[in-house]
Amino acid sequence: MSSTKRFARYWHIFWQLFQADLLVFWPQLWDDILNIIVWLSSLLILSAYIFPLLGIMKSFGVFTAFALIASESYWRMWPTTFEFISDLDGERAIDYHLILPIPSSLVLVKSIALYAFKSIIFGFITFPWVVFLIWNELDWQLFSWPRFILMFLSICLFTGCFFILLSSIAKNRNNLRKIGLRIIFPLWFFGAGQFPWQVIYDRVSPKLAYVLLANPWVYAMEGMHAATIGQQGFLPFWICLGAVLTVSFLFGSVGIARLMKRLDAI
Repeated sequence: MSSTKRFARYWHIFWQLFQADLLVFWPQLWDDILNIIVWLSSLLILSAYIFPLLGIMKSFGVFTAFALIASESYWRMWPTTFEFISDLDGERAIDYHLILPIPSSLVLVKSIALYAFKSIIFGFITFPWVVFLIWNELDWQLFSWPRFILMFLSICLFTGCFFILLSSIAKNRNNLRKIGLRIIFPLWFFGAGQFPWQVIYDRVSPKLAYVLLANPWVYAMEGMHAATIGQQGFLPFWICLGAVLTVSFLFGSVGIARLMKRLDAI
């Protein structure tokens, strides 16, 4: 079989698997959107309208808003990984996909693509609501649509790859709970979503600031803020974008390799 025909066959099977997952996703979309809007609204109203009354900078709401849009994709890693691990420990529905005439690695790539696609849908549907809540504080002259879209899509890819890596690391569901508390939570809380990295460097400790640069979520948040509220005071956008894409490739490659060994799919 020629390489062209082989590619066409692989793509057809890949697309059929992707569409099958979407058939499950679409009916529950609006319930998920409602949950996200309630979550975003609660945190954003506090950040934009309540916290400033306590002395926090007035622009904190805008700072938090776009971090929350990206954070939805981040926090969904935990339940999605839990579902994936539950399948591995239980019915192993993934085995039906692995026996199809398609490289096993592409089955896992499909999982990454599906995760990223869901994140994109959730993000762009909830974006207008977030903007509505912070409209009076948002400076559109500082907002860059091309940079925002690039960074948001990259973050969606990153979280999809991170989900696969977590799935390859977690031995079982109980182990995943430990990983969540020891890895997922600390990475987010120290990931510059609630404070600029520059503040840690200038006011806390330069050494601590450099340590935080080992956290990939710092680049995601700094890049998102640079794209939406201006470059000043944040790490350079293009460095952040490059870092997010590089880590995505590393996490995805390692996660797929580890899962293929675990599934005896090599």
